[in-house]
Amino acid sequence: MAAQVAVAAELSPFVPRRRELLVGAVVTAAVAGALLLLGPAPGDAPAHLYRTLLVRDGTFVWDNFWYAGDYPLASYSLLYYLPAAVVGNLPLVFGAAVVSTVLFGAIALREWGADALWPSRVFGVLAAAPIFTGLYAYSLGFTTMLGALRALQTRRLWLMLLLAALTVGFSPLAFAFLILIFVAVAGAKRGYSRRTLVVAVGLVAVAGVELSALVLFPSPGVYPFHIVDFLAVMGVSTVGTLLARRARGGAPIAAFFVLWGLGSVLVYLVPTPLGDNWTRLSAFVFPLMLLAASLAGFRPRKLVALALAGAFAYNIVPYLMLIPYRLDPRPAKAAFWQPAVGFLSARRDPNFRVEVVPTAAHWESYWLPKAGFPIARGWFRQIDVVDNPVLYTKTLSGPTYRNWLRANAVRYVLLPSTQLDFSGGPTEAHLLRSGASGLAVVFRSTDWTIYELRRATPLLTGPGQPTVTRFGHSTIAGDVTQPGRYLLRTHYNPYWTLAGNGCVEKGPEKMTSLVLASAGRFSLSVPGTPDGLFTAATRARGC
Repeated sequence: MAAQVAVAAELSPFVPRRRELLVGAVVTAAVAGALLLLGPAPGDAPAHLYRTLLVRDGTFVWDNFWYAGDYPLASYSLLYYLPAAVVGNLPLVFGAAVVSTVLFGAIALREWGADALWPSRVFGVLAAAPIFTGLYAYSLGFTTMLGALRALQTRRLWLMLLLAALTVGFSPLAFAFLILIFVAVAGAKRGYSRRTLVVAVGLVAVAGVELSALVLFPSPGVYPFHIVDFLAVMGVSTVGTLLARRARGGAPIAAFFVLWGLGSVLVYLVPTPLGDNWTRLSAFVFPLMLLAASLAGFRPRKLVALALAGAFAYNIVPYLMLIPYRLDPRPAKAAFWQPAVGFLSARRDPNFRVEVVPTAAHWESYWLPKAGFPIARGWFRQIDVVDNPVLYTKTLSGPTYRNWLRANAVRYVLLPSTQLDFSGGPTEAHLLRSGASGLAVVFRSTDWTIYELRRATPLLTGPGQPTVTRFGHSTIAGDVTQPGRYLLRTHYNPYWTLAGNGCVEKGPEKMTSLVLASAGRFSLSVPGTPDGLFTAATRARGC
């Protein structure tokens, strides 16, 4: 590392760093602005817009409107939606993209000098990608990750640990990449100092906080790691390692590619919520490969050509593949959903959820809950594939589909006339259009076909004539005509607090059982304060 710093210092007089950093920031701002004006609606934006809406409404812990109830922040990002609720998603991510370019350039130019010029400029173009992909929380986490690395580079350890804590709060995935890069840099030094030990202990402590949150607010899920993506990572990692080993000062880059490849093997073999998300480092693979090529003097030429072509394709092709699914901008607008919302508003009933055959960008997960309608699913693939596996099978029968609808208290199914999610959407749509679903068409318009499940199963079933009178994000109220045990088709969580004469316990299929000692009204709620959560979590369990 000392040799690398010496090389950087020797080259640095030829590198007008401040000008380069400013140029990079301007490039990122220009590309991001063009994407905002001319590009399609971001792919993951609905999920972030909805969670931001929840925070603005004061819903932090539990939300009933997705996936029969889940933890909206702990399941994805503990901190991101707090600033997003204040300044908005797009301004926040736009700023994060620009700052990430400045940080990458500052790190690379200090470490590798003039060889980092063009890699930093290329990074400035690619840094605007979150405006297209909609990876908002990860984008902010990636920026604080780079900030932590910059603080480590300049020996400001406490700032580094603070930024590491923000990284895990914004995006646990970005934090995993921070650990990967830290281990790569530490391993390349081939020696461990007191500073390295302090940082390692600090990162473990920060990771412990995130793991504690996952234990307290679990969101079990598995994200598939597709074989094509796995092979692509392994190929890029292999050629990147071979090239970086020939590069002057390329030891950290070689170590990074080795660890990314080894991590890919682990994530591929062991099903986890990470899955395909492990490939998100592709966002800066091409600048890193270009840097390795520059440090190697662009030799050997065949290896350099293979490495750069592979890295460029790995950076760009995934974006190009998304374009066909973003060509219809209508689902991003409220007007597209108005006929469906109008139909549901005229038949509003808190005893049922709504199922929407998922659109390509899952805008149903924003517009319908925003209008006050709980949906059976949402936009979090990790949860969806675990909770609703039947919807991801190659064949879906009418009886199986109706059983799933009843288990999730669905009465109406909405089929939009737009591009559908490629995974499961066409299968569900085909079943509905074929007539084999057993559902009846109750509404048609230019953009919508709405189906009804006759004699649908309501949210609350049990003795007598139970009914749900109010179904909110973190509260449920109802009325029962006699005492007894009731099944509430909402996920159980240990923080449910019952106002009424009875108790709450975990029911079948992860749902909630209510044992009510008398007829009358009841209400369930999840506390929104730390002391309320502590009281709920520590009370006696069982009925």
